[in-house]
Amino acid sequence: MAFELNIFHPSKHVVFGGASGNGDIVLTGLDWSAATFRMSFSASQGGTPIAGMQLSNAAAGSQGVSASYDANFVHPETGAVVGATSIRPQIDETSLEALSWGSDPAADLVLHYDLLVTPPGGVQQVFCYGTFTIQPGVGD
Repeated sequence: MAFELNIFHPSKHVVFGGASGNGDIVLTGLDWSAATFRMSFSASQGGTPIAGMQLSNAAAGSQGVSASYDANFVHPETGAVVGATSIRPQIDETSLEALSWGSDPAADLVLHYDLLVTPPGGVQQVFCYGTFTIQPGVGD
């Protein structure tokens, strides 16, 4: 079942996600490291995906979505070893800076997104969706 996850990113002048881990989604109990991911962004809900803002599977450290499984992941509440997949989206600074900001460059840019996942041996599903709000930041 899909869940809503509204994301706030503080500046178009820094990478979203990636090595910082600030965009990680941790899925306990399942190994989705071999899943197929597709994360698309649009200016409006149901709108056309923005060029350069369609993420698919990529190696960690590259723009896209990477996933890794840790069989020894400890559940933060129960303390039990449950294993978990860390799903790590990354949007590079150049992609964020290239977005059309509209008439007010000081205003937040609100996009809509969904993250589609096809688990190994499964069918494509919406994993999460919501808004992706980017604050303009001050600059480099």
